[in-house]
Amino acid sequence: MFTSTTEERMANVTVVSKIRFLAGVVLVVLLIASPILALALLEFGNIPSSIKDEHLAAIKYAEELDAALYKMEWGRYQPDGVQIVVDQQRRFADFLDSASGHIYTAEQRAKLDALAQAAKPTLDAFRHADPHDEVMAAKMRDLHTMVTEVENSDDVALEQYSDAARTRARQLIALVIVAGVVVPVICFALLWGLSKSVRADLRAMRTELESVADNPLAKQPSIARVLEAFDQALTRLGFPKPNPMLAEE
Repeated sequence: MFTSTTEERMANVTVVSKIRFLAGVVLVVLLIASPILALALLEFGNIPSSIKDEHLAAIKYAEELDAALYKMEWGRYQPDGVQIVVDQQRRFADFLDSASGHIYTAEQRAKLDALAQAAKPTLDAFRHADPHDEVMAAKMRDLHTMVTEVENSDDVALEQYSDAARTRARQLIALVIVAGVVVPVICFALLWGLSKSVRADLRAMRTELESVADNPLAKQPSIARVLEAFDQALTRLGFPKPNPMLAEE
């Protein structure tokens, strides 16, 4: 029973089934790859705006943090120094908050959190400290150093983002090669082999059909109908009855 069922299934796997299967493989691969490639192209189209809105913004905010610290130190020696220091501390807090919204790596988060924790007590004490207090000056230099570390982490994050984009591009190139070149070429080669064998078999069938056409038995109505059906089928498949006026290819 099992052997018979298996043989029946194998018999149903015709050349047409194989051709349809191979064509379906190409179609499925392209249907899967096409939306992935479309999304990838959309993603790569957004890279410039992402760099501008996220990574360059993070670098800009870090630079503004450093500028705010320098203005605080400069402002203490101005006639309205208290107001300048207060205004710059507000700017510092605003830029620190804005920078926290443009985090790409864990290193950026760690550096920014460390800066925020050190900045609050230092800047609170800075408003009331003596301009010539060396301890406070050292703490401010530490803040400048921490801001520089944030800037460096932003630069590193931008490089990591660029590396990730290049890696993604290489992956998509591989996908394009497989989905758009390798699979279609393999399927084309298989289809070429199948069609070549089918063409040879059909030509042989036409030759055999023509060889029995003059047989007296072929004149019988039942056999003639069968032969006519074969003749029409071969004609539809591109193998018409040879023209006696032309030499066969």
